[in-house]
Amino acid sequence: MATKPKQTAHASKHRLTTLRRRAAKTKEHFSRHYYSLMPEKKRHRVMVWTVFLLVASTIIGQMMYPIDRALPFVRLGDQMVGWQTDLELQGRVNNRFATAYVRFSSENTTSKECTLASVGVEPKSTDMVAKLMEYPFWLRFVPGSILWQLPAVREWDLQISDAPLREFSQTLSAELTRPPENAELSIENGQLVAKHDSLGVQVSAEQVQAAVRSAVVAYNGTPTIMVAGTVQQPEKTAAALADVRAQAERALALPLQIQANNITFTPSREEKAQWLMLGTDASGKTTLRIDDTKLQAYLADVVTVRAGRVAGVTKIQLQNGREIHREIGETGLGVNAPPLIETLTKYLLQHTGHSPFVADMVEIQPKVAYSGDYTTTRDGLQAYIDKKARWNTWISIQQLDGEKWSLGARDTESVVSGSTYKLYVALYLFKEMNEGKRDWNTPILGTTTNACFDRMTIASTNPCAEEWLNQFGRTNLNNYLYNRGFSTATTFTHPEAAHTSARDLTNYMIGLERGTLIGGAQRERLLSSLSRHPYRYGIPAGSKGKVWDKVGFVWDYVNDTAIVHHPRGTYVMTILTRGQSYGAIAAMTRDIERIMYP
Repeated sequence: MATKPKQTAHASKHRLTTLRRRAAKTKEHFSRHYYSLMPEKKRHRVMVWTVFLLVASTIIGQMMYPIDRALPFVRLGDQMVGWQTDLELQGRVNNRFATAYVRFSSENTTSKECTLASVGVEPKSTDMVAKLMEYPFWLRFVPGSILWQLPAVREWDLQISDAPLREFSQTLSAELTRPPENAELSIENGQLVAKHDSLGVQVSAEQVQAAVRSAVVAYNGTPTIMVAGTVQQPEKTAAALADVRAQAERALALPLQIQANNITFTPSREEKAQWLMLGTDASGKTTLRIDDTKLQAYLADVVTVRAGRVAGVTKIQLQNGREIHREIGETGLGVNAPPLIETLTKYLLQHTGHSPFVADMVEIQPKVAYSGDYTTTRDGLQAYIDKKARWNTWISIQQLDGEKWSLGARDTESVVSGSTYKLYVALYLFKEMNEGKRDWNTPILGTTTNACFDRMTIASTNPCAEEWLNQFGRTNLNNYLYNRGFSTATTFTHPEAAHTSARDLTNYMIGLERGTLIGGAQRERLLSSLSRHPYRYGIPAGSKGKVWDKVGFVWDYVNDTAIVHHPRGTYVMTILTRGQSYGAIAAMTRDIERIMYP
């Protein structure tokens, strides 16, 4: 029995010896292979290890680079935007689109600048941003690849809306179309000459649409889009004037005097030459005519000014749009132009009658000028918004405290909503979340409901909102809104685009402010989005209060709806416009607050 511990100790010692021998052999084996592969000199081996560690750390760093941020050296237009998040980049794109302008040109005719949104296009901001964040997984294994990934977005990626483009193209085609200019007669250096014949261009709406669909539009600057047009020749050129030149010379040589109110006027050769123009008879032959407009201008600007009496001004003072005082202006005296023009035309072209010609003088009614202001009353504010509503503007105002004024101007009419429709999408989304059908982590479009909600309400991009609309069903959303008390002016099944009314948006924001429409954490989440988005150029720019608002801009519609905590009270206001700007909305906000809170 006493020998067992000795045997056990002996066995343990034997195993330890065996392990040491194996470790020594392994070390020797590794050392032999290591030194057979590595350089002999130590400093060379250090260099190899340095390179290895540098490459390994680079690859690890590339593998760890966030997938939701732009690559380090990417460019959006002419700006470096590396390391920025998807949300920040989409905000940049949408902000730039809101102030992007473009021109159109056809055969030496160039349009005035117009907003890119008014053309009938929208930015594919999600696709544009994706190009700046694209970093394939396999490239992350290539050392240093992150340094030579230099994607850049220099052109707009645009989505075209057919109906607004057709409407825009009708207007632009008329602007770019230039009729050919026929030759005119004039005096230059004492000689009768023909001039001003030039080519015209005919541009159709279809040609404008084709140009827009095929255009590559630069992200920066104010690019010009070329539109094909049809060149038109003038009917009358300088070469065709030889037959009428002699007739014109005879007309200019005729003595001419006009007597008005005992004053005699003798038009110069140069003045008479301005009255001549070319025309065409029934056979298509070029003829000499009198330009009634220019002759009438001479009678008004020369004869009436000296021989007549300038009419006064009737001043009408308004208050809240109603007349409260009138000051009648003095009646003027001027030439009765039509019969005198007819007489002078026969004399110069047919040589009938004789000079001097007596001008008949008639009374001229005074011009009318309006002035006035708006009282700081409910009636004054109503008169102000009624005036603004005459020009493609829809306004709804509700005070939530104080006098609790409730006013509207065309506020129940159905209008293109722009991105304000996303408020209604958020309302239905919250309903489904409350019913347990989805939560903030529910997948959508390769991300989560949480991220998509920020894209929709802060960056105000469309893909998430459109995907939710497809999932909810547009008719279902309509019915849900009507059951919640919104009017049929708000609809997602309109063939043009989503529509709403100023009153419906105001009711929405009232319910949001009071917590009767959306409550709890969902209310706080939406209010947070409405307070920190980048589009603060409308109601926030014009108000003296703290503002939570949602904007909507599409084509030539510019809309804003807001909750305002003014130092003098809380109110909700919606201003929808067409063909105006956020600067105009800001100016209206300043005027409204001056009347409402004097």
